[in-house]
Amino acid sequence: MRDARTERFYSTIPTAQKAFVEHFYAAHAQKSLDVNGVTWEYLDAGTGPRVLLLLHGGFVAFDMWIHQIVAFEQDYRVLAPTCPALPRATMRAYADALQAILREEGVERLDVMGYSEGGLIAQCFLRDHPAMIDKAVLAHTFYPSPTSRYHRYNFNLFRILPAFLTELIFRRFAKPDKEELQHDSTEWLEWFRCYFQEQTHRLTKDRIVTHIDLMTDFVRNYHFHPDDLSAWDGRLLITVSADDVVLPYFEGMKRLYPNAAYHMFEKGLGAHSIALISPEVFNRRIRQFLEGQ
Repeated sequence: MRDARTERFYSTIPTAQKAFVEHFYAAHAQKSLDVNGVTWEYLDAGTGPRVLLLLHGGFVAFDMWIHQIVAFEQDYRVLAPTCPALPRATMRAYADALQAILREEGVERLDVMGYSEGGLIAQCFLRDHPAMIDKAVLAHTFYPSPTSRYHRYNFNLFRILPAFLTELIFRRFAKPDKEELQHDSTEWLEWFRCYFQEQTHRLTKDRIVTHIDLMTDFVRNYHFHPDDLSAWDGRLLITVSADDVVLPYFEGMKRLYPNAAYHMFEKGLGAHSIALISPEVFNRRIRQFLEGQ
């Protein structure tokens, strides 16, 4: 594994999965780019004719896409950034950094998939740069809404507490949703548990606050309309699970994106984290969409 700390987190997964994870990190070094004084790290893998930009969920990193990267890098050039701690964490700052990375890599056309929090930035990026995007996937995500918990909750406590207390509280209370653990197959479930634990222990206060601020900025300061993408000639897929924590937003997503394709995964496949827990099922549907089926 990457180091002794990671070895400790992943000690319970099967030997074959350890080898898979070890090989992934050995073969997938990240690049870095300074954007307005902040270092952004990102994966650039594969040499396919089309570019697939992967935007990770909240409180994790580019490697939440480990299964998707391995599955799609044979046919696509895959770019997968990790959102760093941002001194001013807004959707605009995030979108500007993505544009800087794409410009650095000479990318003018792409497909994009955003997952959970990544789906928020994908919605903003799609509206800002529709001419760049051929296909977009908004996976297990939501739209700006005053009913969102990030609109109702006050997270100022995390900003005023000392770093060690913020990190301790986050690790104590951050847990997978119970639906994610009620999985019919255990093939990748233990790996998911280990990955979740690793990520919560690696998060610093600055990154915790960054993700909170990004989601808060989205639900408080953005207002979308069904006509926003009326002139866009690309294709859009929206996915959710039947036991997903964001399922209450699914009908609203349909109204907001009337021309999109929609897919609901059945219960027991990993709920909100199906891409990590049941990657074969998730990848199959995404590939069908990207290949025009």
